[in-house]
Amino acid sequence: MASGSEQPQAETEPEAVELVLFQVAECYVYLIPPRKTAASYRADEWNVNKWAWEGALKVASKGEECVIKLEDKSTGELYARAFLREGEPHPVEAVIDSSRYFVLRIEENIDGRQRHAFIGLGFRERTEAYDFQAALHDHMKYPFILS
Repeated sequence: MASGSEQPQAETEPEAVELVLFQVAECYVYLIPPRKTAASYRADEWNVNKWAWEGALKVASKGEECVIKLEDKSTGELYARAFLREGEPHPVEAVIDSSRYFVLRIEENIDGRQRHAFIGLGFRERTEAYDFQAALHDHMKYPFILS
């Protein structure tokens, strides 16, 4: 028998589940020179054989949010991240001279201020680069179906 002191439970929406859309164990980060003109980035302007960091990359979708995470291979410590948000510029730009390299707009909150920087991102294999782009496209096209 129910007592009169019980409160009706409020209907709550279930929390969105994080889905990993793409993951690769090896990617490379490059420190790239600032863009001098409106022309597209070119990987041949970087020393692609001398990367600044090597680690894992994960594209995770949770509801409408999509995060590109660069993490240490062994510890999982976050190195950098980029956000794919509707209504904002895309954080990934392909270079014009290679299918394996991109420019990534990373973000970090420092002392309450949102900061960003542009870094080069490279994959060893073309198939990895293609799958990375496909995962981003899938999130943009089907955000509610995936969550």
